[in-house]
Amino acid sequence: MSTDQYSRSSHTHEMAEDVSSPIEDDIVEFVIEDEESPSDPMFSRKRHFSSIESQCSGAHWPEEEVPSSSSNFFEEDDDDEMGLMLDSVSESCYGLLGVTDHNYPSCGHINQFPDELLQWIFSFLPIVDLYRNISLVCHKWKSLVHDPLFIKWKKLYHRYLANEGQAVVEVDAILKQNGVTADNPLCVLNLVKYFASSGHVGDVSAILGCLKHHHLYEISENCVKRLPDLSCSNEQNVDPWAVLAVIVLLSTSLGDNQRLMRCLQHLQSPLRLAEVMEALYCLATLLFAMREQKILISNRIHYNIFYSLYLLENSGSQQKIQSHENTRHKPTFSLTNEQQQIVNHNIQDGQVVKIMAFAGTGKTSTLIKYAERRPHLRFLYATFNKSIANHAYQLFPKNVVCKTFHSLAYQQTGKLYQQRKKLNPSKLTSYTVNFVLPEGEAGFIKAKLVVKTLENFFASADETIDREHVPIWCKNNRGENEMVKPQDKQFAVREADKIWKKMQSLEETREYAYKMTHDGYLKLWQLRRPDLSIYNAIFVDEAQDCTPSIMEVVLSQKCGKIFVGDPHQQIYTFRGAVNALCEVPHTHIFYLTQSFRFGAEIAYIGATILDACKKIRRKALVGGNQEGTVRQHFQTKVAILSRTNACVFDQAVSVTDRENPSVIHIIGGPENFGLSKIHDIWVLLQPESERLRRKLDIKDRFIATWKNKGFSALKTYAVSAEDRELEAKIAVVEKYNHRIPELVKKIQMCHTAETANADYILGTVHKAKGMEFDTVEVTDDFIKVPFARHNLERLQISLGAYLHVSYSDSVLPFVASFSSR
Repeated sequence: MSTDQYSRSSHTHEMAEDVSSPIEDDIVEFVIEDEESPSDPMFSRKRHFSSIESQCSGAHWPEEEVPSSSSNFFEEDDDDEMGLMLDSVSESCYGLLGVTDHNYPSCGHINQFPDELLQWIFSFLPIVDLYRNISLVCHKWKSLVHDPLFIKWKKLYHRYLANEGQAVVEVDAILKQNGVTADNPLCVLNLVKYFASSGHVGDVSAILGCLKHHHLYEISENCVKRLPDLSCSNEQNVDPWAVLAVIVLLSTSLGDNQRLMRCLQHLQSPLRLAEVMEALYCLATLLFAMREQKILISNRIHYNIFYSLYLLENSGSQQKIQSHENTRHKPTFSLTNEQQQIVNHNIQDGQVVKIMAFAGTGKTSTLIKYAERRPHLRFLYATFNKSIANHAYQLFPKNVVCKTFHSLAYQQTGKLYQQRKKLNPSKLTSYTVNFVLPEGEAGFIKAKLVVKTLENFFASADETIDREHVPIWCKNNRGENEMVKPQDKQFAVREADKIWKKMQSLEETREYAYKMTHDGYLKLWQLRRPDLSIYNAIFVDEAQDCTPSIMEVVLSQKCGKIFVGDPHQQIYTFRGAVNALCEVPHTHIFYLTQSFRFGAEIAYIGATILDACKKIRRKALVGGNQEGTVRQHFQTKVAILSRTNACVFDQAVSVTDRENPSVIHIIGGPENFGLSKIHDIWVLLQPESERLRRKLDIKDRFIATWKNKGFSALKTYAVSAEDRELEAKIAVVEKYNHRIPELVKKIQMCHTAETANADYILGTVHKAKGMEFDTVEVTDDFIKVPFARHNLERLQISLGAYLHVSYSDSVLPFVASFSSR
């Protein structure tokens, strides 16, 4: 039987119990158990594991400082039940293979393989499969997996990543005893010395002969010969393991590492692949630990080794899946080991499952397969973004209802206001609220305070408006931040509550401030405690962008809940969203780290951004085997993504205002982008006499209300109301002034509705959510990002950079000067 066959069988093993703790903790538990009692023949079938309660608050991606964990692989109650059941049956019923006293004729049973051969096969499997599947098959296999001499470095590597106390002490002691410390200038040399002397075996001359096929061999050999204390007694006077370590240190790409592994798998190589993997795990452990000890060494070196080993261990694990007939459109895709673990989990009432998914890791495909496996169940797929929900409808099987949260709320509450013509299709503004404030207490500053109070209340899970919903800071007429006074807070709560009551009324009104908004009826839906019991489970996609109000609706349901998303792609904080993937307690947690969207080079950039900016190091983003490049010059179609519409306009001007204008596609279309409003603001800027002479009309109803007060009044309002969208359009008009009509006309003429016909695709990251492009550039307007509640500019910069990576398929350009196009 081939290695891939064993790999596939382990991935499809569905008799293992449900996983209830992070992967790292699972590994720690089994390894610790192994070290305490590696070969005791009398060990009980019943394993003792701790409760998952301590995990509920730890809904974070692993960060730089992760406390040692003692959480375990199974739920305690499930394990007690399984233990009693196993104790009541005969030995022949254990595991999948069982044991028997009967001597049946031998037919080449797998258990007749020598232990060494079985361990050689097992060594190619991911560590999670070994502990979740292989060790549960039978006593013999469990004993083989838990053998302390079996893949020692591989186990130690994953234990160290899990921040298991004993592993950390052991590895840190190795570094310290061998002079691999931050204060030692020879720490890298000492690393090579330790690795070369750490018990690796093999024919020295034969290994060197294989290494000579690597393009970095010559320079590595020369380095070793010049380094002190690395001499060897062989004919070449060079240690092959020292050369191997130097090749790894000098490798600049994943390809260099993969070539090294191919060299060591040459027909003349005396090394088995399992031995090569152990050697690389040794280096990976030490390199990762060096960075943890603040030793200044590139993360690229460890990442290359980790990525090579990941691809090797998972190359045979993907299962090609053809969707069932009840899928509206029938995509064919492969499930990775990580995806298979999720699909195998049977959701139960009351369970809260989190799927922490990096960019492009196939979360939608995983949910599709999950629903297809359970055609007898009815699922609700809910998300915040309408385009994502529409796309999901085309992909999911018929037992899944795909809706946005707003559409769910509209059916039960919003529709009533639409029928009474009391629905505000836009959002609440300071301008409309100012008209309903008490006489003598009005003004755009106070109106803005009331609007923000209502917005915070709508996003919250609270039932009534109170002082907690009033912003702490507010800008004055000069644009300066001031702390909100107690009397102003009281005023904001009183007026916000009055407006909210008027909004809930179904009586017709001419005041726009009293009309029900989309976020308003969503809040009303939450307060009425909707019942979604017709569904067996709820999928919440893009959970990182859900508001506490939405989370309250979902968590109040009795059915199982599965939250899916990327906590590093949170883009709706301005709407009161919280990162539900970190805030909500969970009963089970899974990770998706392998992206299908890009290859190693782009994946490395993404992983480095998360490492440097957010200290996400213990769960690394990986890609596939496809090619991807990082360069400044490119020939493919480019998507230019910005944070603001103003910057999108700048990019549109840059590529259309020249002798040979480019064809562009604006995501969402020119009208949604606001070209006509920009033109209307320019018309408002013109003197009244000029408007009359040239018959310039203002089409936008809101801009038209400022005809008598003029452009300066509109600008004052935008600043006072902190209407950033309006401020951005005003800034565009002031920047291009008399050229606005010409530029707007050029952009409209150069626009195409089909992305396939465009030279450039332009838009904001919000509009581009869920889309993929061959080549992506992100503009520099992420550098100064106003953040409503916290001073997290650095986090937002890292978000922009990470989005830059996550939307790109094959080419990731360096940020260039856009004026040079």
